[in-house]
Amino acid sequence: MNTMTNKLIKTSILLLLFVLAPTDQLWAQKFKIPPIETFISDTLEIEVPIDSLIDWNQSTLKVIDSRNLESQILGIRQTKKFKYIPVDQYLALNQSLADLFQAQFVSDSLQVSGILHISNLVLWWDGSPVVDKGLCLNAYTSFHDTSGNPVSDWVWEIRLKKEKKEEEAAYLSRFVQELTRQQSVAISNGEFNPEFYPHLFRRQLMTWSEFIFFKDGYGLNVHFTLDFPPDQKSDWKRGSPGLFYRKSDIHESIAIGGKDQQWYRRLNPNWITQASGTFRFGFNNFEEGHFDHLEYQNLLYLNISGQASLEFRPTYHKGVYGGLGIYTGYNILPDVIPQTELGGFIRLGVLLP
Repeated sequence: MNTMTNKLIKTSILLLLFVLAPTDQLWAQKFKIPPIETFISDTLEIEVPIDSLIDWNQSTLKVIDSRNLESQILGIRQTKKFKYIPVDQYLALNQSLADLFQAQFVSDSLQVSGILHISNLVLWWDGSPVVDKGLCLNAYTSFHDTSGNPVSDWVWEIRLKKEKKEEEAAYLSRFVQELTRQQSVAISNGEFNPEFYPHLFRRQLMTWSEFIFFKDGYGLNVHFTLDFPPDQKSDWKRGSPGLFYRKSDIHESIAIGGKDQQWYRRLNPNWITQASGTFRFGFNNFEEGHFDHLEYQNLLYLNISGQASLEFRPTYHKGVYGGLGIYTGYNILPDVIPQTELGGFIRLGVLLP
């Protein structure tokens, strides 16, 4: 009897193991720890539409991609995996960037011989301008003839609005299409720049101060920016935080973190105009003996202002620059001082490419 019982128990255990074995394998697969690479990187596939009948090898204008990235990688940015883990995300094109340029040239029937060099390309989020904040593509390319002689270079800055419900990959694809299209048009129309950009293409450091003179005192407005060079553009927009200080006969004000919006236009290779506007929030301090009574809200400084100036800043400039302009402002608070103000200013700055 004991022998029969033991055999029955052994048989039952074997049957149980046979049934549970596939389940154990499924659970093991489900909870298997993935390779470490999946935790530290991710890939977004970007499909750039291209006519399958186009043979990019037919292009007489060859393209060399000399970026420090693989030819099919548009860029690398940070994202979050599993909603919490920060990882590098590779933006992978369906073809090499050089092939996409050459396919565009063939599609546009561009009959130009030479070599186009792609030296730099940065896709980044620019939150400085209030009006045009968003994704921005900055790039640097240069064209050389068949003998290797330099013909022209281009400093690109492309901004595109994301359409409603547009997939991220499709949105990034439009940036590549716009860059290749504009490059093809520039070469086809002979839009060449005789003077090459003389500095290393990267964000340039620029700081400047405006010394404002009022009839009852003075003001100081200090700025600091880090932006890509706009020298080849006829007009451009920028934004920068500022530190503002105002001193009058009866009060002083300070505002930190206001974001000035600037609109630039180049008049000629040496001169540009700038118009700017901002809203400021800060605090006030009042001279004793000038007011019988002050409300608490007058401790706050709320101001709207605008500026217009003429500035000496040659293309590809490096070092000190300056300009003259007019300042107008409206004080919402404090309301115990003149609410409108007018002044002139001198601007001095330093630009370091």
